[in-house]
Amino acid sequence: MRPARPASMPALRPAGQPASRQASEAQDQGTSLVRSLRAADAKATGRDAWNTARRYTRNAGGVAGEKLGDLKVKAGDFQETAARRIADEPLKAVAIGAAAGALLAAIFMRRGRDKRNY
Repeated sequence: MRPARPASMPALRPAGQPASRQASEAQDQGTSLVRSLRAADAKATGRDAWNTARRYTRNAGGVAGEKLGDLKVKAGDFQETAARRIADEPLKAVAIGAAAGALLAAIFMRRGRDKRNY
């Protein structure tokens, strides 16, 4: 009876089998192993990228919602402040509104005139 060979020790080739054939088989096995590992790695990497993208999307949606809420609060505060100032000084508010309107009209008229020249 033969002693058991350790698993880490390569199998001895039979005397009738040429060494080049065994080398070719070993190369084929190695190539198929590398290909299967590459496919498994690519699949795992793709899965990780997908999960990371989903987490970033969820976080971005939450942040955007918070920013929108903050913006709504600031707009409400601005509206209240503007209404209070208009009520406190109505003549000044009308003068500021007229000046802003005249400035916008001048900008739009100049822009329209520049477009016609081209």
